[in-house]
Amino acid sequence: MNSSKIFRNTWALQQLPIGMQLMSIEWRFLICSDGKTPIAEIQKRLGIAPEEGEAILRHLCSAGLLTETSLTLEDFARATVDRAQPTKEAQTLPEYLASAESNGNSRAGAAAIPAPALSPEKTEKAIPQFSPLQKPTQSPMPMSLQAVIQFILNQNSSDPTAGHFATYQVFMGIGTPLLKRNGITSLRFQEDRIITDPELQSAIIESLQKVLKVTCTPEMLSPAAAAAHKN
Repeated sequence: MNSSKIFRNTWALQQLPIGMQLMSIEWRFLICSDGKTPIAEIQKRLGIAPEEGEAILRHLCSAGLLTETSLTLEDFARATVDRAQPTKEAQTLPEYLASAESNGNSRAGAAAIPAPALSPEKTEKAIPQFSPLQKPTQSPMPMSLQAVIQFILNQNSSDPTAGHFATYQVFMGIGTPLLKRNGITSLRFQEDRIITDPELQSAIIESLQKVLKVTCTPEMLSPAAAAAHKN
């Protein structure tokens, strides 16, 4: 694993499944992955060996919690402020960034942070062009497990037993590994579970429509829908 690579959280912390569990060092690694700090610096900050850091990174990436990214030009430029050396001659922005990066990488133990690509083409005002940070896909609307179950029961309000059977039919139509990955091992729970995994959300809606033969939208299964039912 290249220690200069940079990762960001795939989901905001408040969007993570309530029942998700990680080791303390994994939570710390996840929180430090801010989309600006290279892996080498995170490992140094947490006091872990590269081998351990790589194992943690693989686990978090395979769980869909971290996504590899790259610095924006602005973030990279800010990171050079403390390591750039004074020069006697004026420099263009690409020249300044190259010299600052070279000086930073020459320091003992410094991680080589890749600079955003600068286009060789010049504009009228000589503003450098660069490859912008790839925008993450829009986060899906959170889904409430309580709202899902209540939606099923509402379709069979005159026959509670049929509603319970339909609930099990819906969840039997969803892959067990997908449910376990999101911390759902039972339909008996004290507090609501918020589902943010797009794959599981799609699987639930598909199974709902197949079993109940009704149209269902994400809004019908949102935490707001669950709260409205309580009221």
